Amino acid sequence: MTEENFWTLMTETNLASGGDPTDQQELLAKKLQELPPREIIDFDNYFATLMSNAYTWELWGAAYMINGGCSDDCFSDFRGWLIGQGREVYEKALLNPDSLSEHEHLEPDMEMEGYSYLAFTAYENKTGQEMPANAVAHPADPKGDEWEEAELEKLFPNLAVKFDF
Repeated sequence: MTEENFWTLMTETNLASGGDPTDQQELLAKKLQELPPREIIDFDNYFATLMSNAYTWELWGAAYMINGGCSDDCFSDFRGWLIGQGREVYEKALLNPDSLSEHEHLEPDMEMEGYSYLAFTAYENKTGQEMPANAVAHPADPKGDEWEEAELEKLFPNLAVKFDF
């Protein structure tokens, strides 16, 4: 699987689901089940890389505003949802998290844990074995500068308006 194939899967399933994360996860699970085991592992490695790249204080601040608070687990689930939105939304959010205010399917409590387990389940169903651990090390700490809650409205004015923060 190439990075382009990864993003194609995300985009196609997002469009087919009408932006519903639960429906998208079901579609992704079916698509992953059709792949050879090596491609399922590749999918998981791309996913893990994107999760790590999105582990930033700035994006965490945006997730905090959108979700009305955001623990470490919540932020992980949020990043899974963000990847599920496709390459354009993901990359734009990494450059400017406040751009998420423009996303049509954004609502409070955007966190979907299931994205992180799709490849593991597909691999297990396909092979009857546990999937090998991915080769991507998750950073110990988010990149960037930590924020205080009082700073978030100034950092993300569009999200502040959208979520009455």
